[in-house]
Amino acid sequence: MSARSGRERLAAYALTLFAFSALMACAERKDSRPSSDRRDGGVAVDLREVSRSGRLADRDIDESSGLTPSSSDSLLFWTHNDSGNDARLYAIDSTGKSLGSVRVRGATNSDWEGIASGPCPEGQCLYIADVGDNSAKRPLVVLWRVLEPRPRDVNSATAVRLAFRYPDGPQDVEAIYVSPDTSVWLLSKRPLRSGSGELRPVRVYRIPASAWSGGSAPGSGPVTAELVDSLPIVPEREDSRSWVTDAALSPARADGSRRLAVLTYGAIHVFRADPVTGRPGLLYARCALTIREKYAEAIAWLPDGRLLFSNEGKGAGVYTGRCP
Repeated sequence: MSARSGRERLAAYALTLFAFSALMACAERKDSRPSSDRRDGGVAVDLREVSRSGRLADRDIDESSGLTPSSSDSLLFWTHNDSGNDARLYAIDSTGKSLGSVRVRGATNSDWEGIASGPCPEGQCLYIADVGDNSAKRPLVVLWRVLEPRPRDVNSATAVRLAFRYPDGPQDVEAIYVSPDTSVWLLSKRPLRSGSGELRPVRVYRIPASAWSGGSAPGSGPVTAELVDSLPIVPEREDSRSWVTDAALSPARADGSRRLAVLTYGAIHVFRADPVTGRPGLLYARCALTIREKYAEAIAWLPDGRLLFSNEGKGAGVYTGRCP
């Protein structure tokens, strides 16, 4: 065998070994992803039937950071301000008209970033997420649960407090929703990086109903949320339009199914969701926001399947649209 043919065989062997190693590394990366990262892409369209239904009329609402429908009146919605404001809920209709406000008794507002309606032992409650943490430095954050008040009540019932932590350290979170089995779900907002520096998809955390037992008793310790899954949304540092700002679980549809709408500054992502547990499933549709105002912070479902969303700012616009 000539020296040249030996070198050629050695080069061919090295090339084969390199290709095999690359293939195995690719497979390993693919298999190591959470199952939810391998979802279908869904339908990508612009938000349809978009219209501005009005503006937030109550001038005390200057940083609307959450939105949820009333459990007793599908045309009434609750919103709130975020950090530096009173522990107060504001009732509005789908045009932004003010229907009253209620002081949440026993609660404080460090940085309220989300609200969701859902079942509770007392009946139907509002769950308020005091979880704002832009710098991801709060070792403990808080959920407040209060029996849903009437819009013209001066004060609510006394709120129940649940302190919790994330299993992987402090997180910047603004999106919350509550499922029929009383699980509280939270989604991470900003870019996250793995140990190797790669951008991570949005993380999905869950707090079960059992976490509330004894949660407000003196001396009871905080609970730890469960890291359940991730979503095929990858927030990028250079593009804040990909940052998650709110989420909303739909009412049961005619066939019993539900949808989960996840709002970012630039789009609405709609997922199929388990009708009981609320766990996100396959991505169903992704709709680009086509409005001029920035900082879409809050989203809720309307009874007819459209979406209602609002922006931060005094007198900010309230919009409706359909996805897909």
